[in-house]
Amino acid sequence: MPNYYAELDGEGKVFAVSELAGVVDSPLMIPITFEQYQDRRLLFTRFVEGKFQGTFARIEADKSAIAATGEDTLTARIIVNDWEGNVLDNYNEVIQVELNGVRQPVKAEKGVVNITVTSEEPGAFVLKTHGLDRNVELKVVVTDAG
Repeated sequence: MPNYYAELDGEGKVFAVSELAGVVDSPLMIPITFEQYQDRRLLFTRFVEGKFQGTFARIEADKSAIAATGEDTLTARIIVNDWEGNVLDNYNEVIQVELNGVRQPVKAEKGVVNITVTSEEPGAFVLKTHGLDRNVELKVVVTDAG
């Protein structure tokens, strides 16, 4: 019968899951169920006080591209979830958001950050989060308005 483990790094973060033939006794190898073994969301969680925890981001946008008019807008929502995909309604922390290489702190309210993007320059930009257990990015395409 196989044994399933979450492998922790020195800081308690899951960096791999394993299926092993034998039992392993190590503080860095946490026994998990077959269902947890198959759930890739377990990666990058932290094992704290006997539980897997983590803050993960998801980005939703109202459109995939905007025109380079300076007036056309894209509205993006960054949603902070736990590792099982539940919105962290009590998450009101500052997260680092980067747009095209420029970072700035933005405060989440009830697990959500709303960002509006406009541009007068055509091209592709990247909106991404930093500092969470699993970060996310979104490519923003700005088309030539002419």
